[in-house]
Amino acid sequence: MIVNVKGVSSKTFDYVIIGGGTSGLALAARLSEDPATTVLVLEAGEANLQDPKILTPGVYGRTLLDPKYDWAYFTTEQPSCANRKLFWPRGKGLGGSSALNFLMWTKPSRFDVDAFERLGNPGWNWSSFDKYSKRSEGFASESKNTDKELLAHDDNSHGQSGPIITSYPGLISGVEKPTHEALNKVGINMIKTLMGGYADGHGAGVIPGTVDPKTYTRSYAATGYYEPNANRPNLTVVVSAHVSEIVTVANADGTLTATEVKFLCEDASHSVKVGKETIVSAGAINSPQVLELSGIGERSVLEKAGIDVKLELPGVGNNMQDHYYLGLTYEIKESFHENIHTFDGMFNPEVAEQQMTLYTEKKGLCTMYILGLMFAPFDAVSPDADELNKTHLSAIEAGLKSGKYPPGLQKQYEIQFERLQKKLPSIELCIFPGMSTPGLVPEPGKKYVSLMPVTNHPFARGSVHITSKDPLAPPAIDPATFKEDHDLAVMVEAVKFARKVAQQEPLASMITGNDILPGPDVQSDEDIAEKFVKQVVSTSFHTSSSLSMLPREDGGVVDNKLKVYGTTNIRVADTSIIPLHISAHTQAIAYAIGEQAADIIKGLA
Repeated sequence: MIVNVKGVSSKTFDYVIIGGGTSGLALAARLSEDPATTVLVLEAGEANLQDPKILTPGVYGRTLLDPKYDWAYFTTEQPSCANRKLFWPRGKGLGGSSALNFLMWTKPSRFDVDAFERLGNPGWNWSSFDKYSKRSEGFASESKNTDKELLAHDDNSHGQSGPIITSYPGLISGVEKPTHEALNKVGINMIKTLMGGYADGHGAGVIPGTVDPKTYTRSYAATGYYEPNANRPNLTVVVSAHVSEIVTVANADGTLTATEVKFLCEDASHSVKVGKETIVSAGAINSPQVLELSGIGERSVLEKAGIDVKLELPGVGNNMQDHYYLGLTYEIKESFHENIHTFDGMFNPEVAEQQMTLYTEKKGLCTMYILGLMFAPFDAVSPDADELNKTHLSAIEAGLKSGKYPPGLQKQYEIQFERLQKKLPSIELCIFPGMSTPGLVPEPGKKYVSLMPVTNHPFARGSVHITSKDPLAPPAIDPATFKEDHDLAVMVEAVKFARKVAQQEPLASMITGNDILPGPDVQSDEDIAEKFVKQVVSTSFHTSSSLSMLPREDGGVVDNKLKVYGTTNIRVADTSIIPLHISAHTQAIAYAIGEQAADIIKGLA
């Protein structure tokens, strides 16, 4: 249950979980299944339970930049991306980013997850991911929609009885089938499932969203893992509790043991004692911050921030990776409006009010969510892929041969080269029913479709570090956007591919012509890169790897049991532990990490 800070201050809990987000609440629910175990969750944001802004599918995105729901970070200036400071949202409140995201439930390739084990992490592979992601999912396969061809799926690729409900939309936009047919014209086939690890090849298909079809409300960590278990006497949650330090003592062998956790709440400092372990689940941005504030990290970073070094661990905050996306928006001809549904009308207050009335009957735009995706290898997107790989990866390839890179990065790059050679999915195309062009608002009465390219395997590595001992100060986020030329070249080719798809029938006959932005005057690769990509590209909100699960000598922060190197009872459980990024949205794997962490702590994995 959620309690006042006075009910926990100075008390002892077996497990103190820092962060009540996607992985953290999954972990808390599983650990508290044992009534003899006491679990405390410290969440820096508010509870935000039963909040229509979170629960209503058709209004997602409205919580971005709202400090009640979003940390709303910005990066440091990015020299290779027009010197921009990129907006970097992160979920704030119970449920974390599962309360903020766009509901998309996808799974990576088998190769991607098996790479975790290859990088030195026994027990982290496709088999374990499949097990734990299915444990978290409750797939509602029956849909009120009758288009069985479009909604074809493989039940064996889904979990059936997990707490996070996934389903297909109540209202289908109508843009998916024409776009799928257009994709087929450029060599991208439809596949039955995007959930099976691409064992049968890549392609386009449909995905469920994290929505309960009984109510058409968001299913997320708070509704799935917390609320059903809120009355457990051994599960305690404190919100608006911003952790400032994990207090440790040094042991004779040089290791650290966490003894208490300090946090700020109600304008005062408090602490709780750690009975067994503390688990950091504050996300790929804030988890490194917690460790660094506690004196665990890279010496130069800690000393610059005025933090005493208790454990030198250079991997903390480094090896950060993310996905990048942008949108090319096309106006839909008025003659197609009757059979095409888009989110654009929600920008009109009168239409929005009408749709909210329909929503009370479980109808209308508020029951619609993203359905159509494509995952494909670079060579399926660009006819020049081989030549571009040679041109833009020659320096990295030479570095691999000469041993230029640290051993951990060397191994990661070798796997990334292997992925390219095996022609595995690395580029996504999202079919969005509405306008998705930054800075533009739909014109009244018009409808749009956006083709949104996403690049999933950048070669650049970023970082996130504290700059101050103030726990309330935002960390410095440096994603190193386009620092590696290949990352930019891939996004340019993805833009050209999206344009090519828009020129194919039957999609071409549905739209009025050119993309609204960058528009017909931007055609050369250089112009696409400089005048469009660098000006509008955004994170896909899938930050990972900032506390990588790798051998310590490879720059790792946690071992395969998620324990922080050099400590006896501090673990990390969130997407920061992913050692090499995956070609999928990160929601399913975030839940799977929480589930697997629980089994590890229980001694079951």
